[in-house]
Formats: sequence, structure tokens, C-alpha cells
Amino acid sequence: MNPELAEQMFEEGGTLVLLGMPVGTEFGIDLNLWNVGNRFKGVKMIPPGLHFIYFSAVSRQGDTAPRTGFFHIFQQREVVLRHYDPNTEDLKVEDVDPDEVARIRANLHDLDRCLGAYPIDSWRKWVSLTQYVDQGELERMLPLSGRVCSVLELIPGRTWHKTAKQPKSGEISSATDVSSLFTGCQTDGSHLTLSNRDQWSRSSDIYEITYDFEYLKQTRPKQVLPEMTPKAGTEFRFSKFPSQPYRDGATPSEVTRYSLDSSYSVRQMMDKADRPESMLAELQMSFVCFLVGQVWDAWEQWRCLMSALCRAEELLLQIPELFSKFISIIHFQIQEVPEDLFVDIVESNNFLAAALTTLFANVNDNTSSLPTHLVKKAQRFKVHITEKFKWNLNLVDEGEDAPIIVETENASVDRSKPMSSA
Repeated sequence: MNPELAEQMFEEGGTLVLLGMPVGTEFGIDLNLWNVGNRFKGVKMIPPGLHFIYFSAVSRQGDTAPRTGFFHIFQQREVVLRHYDPNTEDLKVEDVDPDEVARIRANLHDLDRCLGAYPIDSWRKWVSLTQYVDQGELERMLPLSGRVCSVLELIPGRTWHKTAKQPKSGEISSATDVSSLFTGCQTDGSHLTLSNRDQWSRSSDIYEITYDFEYLKQTRPKQVLPEMTPKAGTEFRFSKFPSQPYRDGATPSEVTRYSLDSSYSVRQMMDKADRPESMLAELQMSFVCFLVGQVWDAWEQWRCLMSALCRAEELLLQIPELFSKFISIIHFQIQEVPEDLFVDIVESNNFLAAALTTLFANVNDNTSSLPTHLVKKAQRFKVHITEKFKWNLNLVDEGEDAPIIVETENASVDRSKPMSSA
């Protein structure tokens, strides 16, 4: 980079100042990852726009802690300050002193030798993975805490108990079958009071049963693992898929159609978002949170959303431009992960190959009704994927083994079964 451009980027770009971060800590921004050195105090020359900052504590033995990070949309010339708290091994967002930020901004040149330069060569690739994610989408999907953690923070909920053996006939009598599970038990010597609404009934909170005191003394409940739930504010707020892929009261033909075509499910999620492109933003957000943030829930959301969009034939005809952008997103995403990531170890299925096979078949079946540029784009992408991964992306005729489906007006072949990778 020539000196004039470097100076311009230093003056116009954003600056992230991190104070107190221990030497050896893994630190990253976007697709770039380093280990913190003695003089490290942050990153300079950050292009305006969305960025993901993350870190992992590293022990003296070299063990790496779970990854933690946050998203921030940098403005031109913005200075972002964070202090590292060794007690919590986290970056403190609260109590940022505006006066301290102003002093740092006024003396950035003095701090220059302690700031690493943002690797500008990686910027274009990062934009291609996140261009649909804006402030509104961040507020819709991120945990309320604003923190992205690779390991979900869990807290204990109800503690379950169960008896060592089932009671004998007549020793415990109750109008409600309590099986062998007890929770929230209280006793006055003659009655056992239960307060677990979900286990037995939703119409009452309290249950009383008469029990044999000597029997219960001999069969003391054994404690098992407590029920763990995510700590409030730490879970992602991704779109929820409908409980069923078709509307209530659907006709048999609609049940068949939308069991194969996921358009109803995707449309329901779109209706709860700001715009159709919100599904693309969610696809990108879930992907980078898995790829960089190492969040497993994000991988699951990306996988489900990818499969649903590939199977949405009706939406393909209604919003073809959305799917043109969708194909571009897939193109950039699959460049960043190894092929074996897409293979389900248990089922030995390549879910992405199966999803793309359906997408290309949908485009091919509706060539005359789709814009020419979309059809050509899909064809070029299919050739690229086939050559890169050696996947077979053509539907095969299963003959007598093919499933029988209900024919409808717009029904085509059944594409519900995944294709194994070639």
C-alpha cells in the first residue's frame, strides 16, 4: 500500500482501541485472526461498515477458551474503546468514558505504533458475506445482551427426581398418574403436594396424592440432572419456522404441495421481518456467526434456511430477483468452508448438494417463466459447483422406488429426498 493511501485510510477509517488485553489472547476482526503481542492496543484503518470483533482467552498451557465477540457498524473516523476485565475475561462495554475516547482520538498518532492495520485485502470478501446485514437486522437477530458466544450460557431450571422403583398397587392412589417423576414436592406427613403444571395437566397448579409413608422412606427419590435453560438475553433471535409447512385448514392438495415446496414457511417468516431481503440477511448473519463466531445454533439456522429457500419453488416464480441475490450469496459462502462440512456424518448425506439439486431443478422446470439472467446465472453456478466439488446435481428417476404423491395443479416431481454426494 502506498504511503498516501495508508495515511488517508488512517485518517478516514475507524479505530478500535483495546486496553489491558493479555498477551497471547486470540483476537480477530472479521476473517482475520491473530495472537495478541506485548504492544498490541487495537486495530486502525478499519473501513466504515459492519465488523465482527472477537477474542478467546488462552491459558498458560495453550488451552483456548470459548470465543466471544460483538458486532459493530463503524462510522468514518470513529474511535471505539473497550477495556479488558481480567475477572470476567471479557471486554467491558459499560462505563466507557467519553473524555477518555476524546483524548485517544486527539492522540491517535502517538498510539499508531501499537495499532495493527486492518488487512484491506480481506475487506471485499467480508463485504460479500455480510452486505445485507444492517443495523435493523442486527437488532432483530442478535441476543439482547449484544454478545456473541460460541458456548451458550445456561442456568439451571427445574430439578427433576425419580423414585428407584415403581410403587406397588394400592400404596399410592391419585386421580392423576404421576408416574415416577416428582418436582416441587412438599409433605405434611399424610399428603404429598406437587406443583409441576406441565407434567400432569395445564388446568391446575396443585396436585395432592395419598401415599404410604413407609414405602416412600424405602424408595427415596434419586436426583438426576437439572433442566438447563439459556440465560435470558443470551440466545439468538433468529426467525422461527412455522410449526407446520401449510396453513390451518389446508386442502389435501395444499398439504402435498407445501410439504414439498417450502414457500409457505418462508413467506410466513418474511411477513414477520421488514422485507424479503431479511431472509438473505439472516442467511448471511447465521453463516458468519457459525464460521467466525463458532456458534452451533447459527449453523443449524443457516442449514434450515438454506434448505427452505432452495425448495421454495412458488416464491422463486414470485420474487425471482431475491433468488438471483440468493445464488450470489451461496457462491461466496461455499468458498469459505471445506467440502466435508456439508456432509452429515450420521446419515452420510450431503445436505447442500441435495438442496442445490432441488434449486437447479426448480429453475430448470420454470425456465420460460423466469428472467433470462437468473436462468443463466443458475446454470453457470451449477457448472461451477459441479466442477469444484464433483457433486452430482441432477435429479435421478427412482423408478418403482419413487414415492407416490398426490398430484396437484402445479405439482412436479418429488424432490424431498436428498442426493448423495458424488
